[in-house]
Amino acid sequence: MQCYGCLKTISIGMYCPKCKKELFDGRNVKPLTFDKTEFYEKQNELAKVMSISGVQDKISLRFDSGNELVPTADNGHYILKPVPSRLLQHKEEIVPNEHVSMQISRQIFGIPTAVNGLIPFSDGELAYITRRFDYARENNRKLDQEDFASILNKTEENSGETYKYDSSYEAIASAIKKYAPAYRLLLEDFFSRIILNYLIGNGDAHLKNFSLYRPENRSDLTLTPNYDLLFTSYHINETIGDMGLDLFDDLETRSYGALGYYTLEDFELFAKMLEIPDKRLKKLFQKIHSLTTDVEDLVSRSYMHPEGKEAFMDKYHDRLNKRLFYVIGKEYSYKSVILS
Repeated sequence: MQCYGCLKTISIGMYCPKCKKELFDGRNVKPLTFDKTEFYEKQNELAKVMSISGVQDKISLRFDSGNELVPTADNGHYILKPVPSRLLQHKEEIVPNEHVSMQISRQIFGIPTAVNGLIPFSDGELAYITRRFDYARENNRKLDQEDFASILNKTEENSGETYKYDSSYEAIASAIKKYAPAYRLLLEDFFSRIILNYLIGNGDAHLKNFSLYRPENRSDLTLTPNYDLLFTSYHINETIGDMGLDLFDDLETRSYGALGYYTLEDFELFAKMLEIPDKRLKKLFQKIHSLTTDVEDLVSRSYMHPEGKEAFMDKYHDRLNKRLFYVIGKEYSYKSVILS
């Protein structure tokens, strides 16, 4: 079978030794002792006191004295997400979809990413589990963290119900530059995250899905590990659009004006705004282009159904070849067009 963490082939257990150590501190974790029906009962019970937010069905977990993962209202170091109860297209694929999206971020793109995996309910149905990164491992202290909706002062009161979509990635980049001392490295990291969200078709990469935090044993602010990644257009009807936010505050390139979606021209301009040197940008694009086979291999080993795997890679290839590496008038030529 494939490891429920990294998706490598294993012959025994649910997780390879490395994933068991990273996700569960080496504990021999068994399937959960409750099923999805009990999950929703516990979610309703804990709804008024849980410390996690968001619209997706989730509960917080912790280890009890018997090393069993159990629901908890506080001090939960794990977040559990089942197949959602809402009516969505291909909703049974959401759990393995988020898992493989996060693994692409972590394993292939090399972006700092929340440790995550799959775990069975008591009846065998798989749920998504991720280890919270906002707790210090040494002393269990809650770390300082603030998402960009808060940083940019976007609230339902001042920006309406869709406040977390009422901004741009340019605005997030400006805030990173303002508040993070090592902003040059972080802006390149942020650029890679935007590209990844674009390629996998994540239309929900909004303000609350990016945050700054103060890691354990550090005094400066930096980007949190990547979280909440999903090929959303497989589950909801989207317009031709791109991601959760606009790239720019108030700018439209020639390509976007003609095509209605972002292409190489837009991302080159965005990179310049982020002060990424041309030589470095070229290397980043070369790396992204070279990773395609690795993405295909990981998706093929994921727990998505064959139709889901095909849809995932169709979206990825379309965004890669017909959008990211495309300019008006000619197809992307890897040697002659990029940064020409």
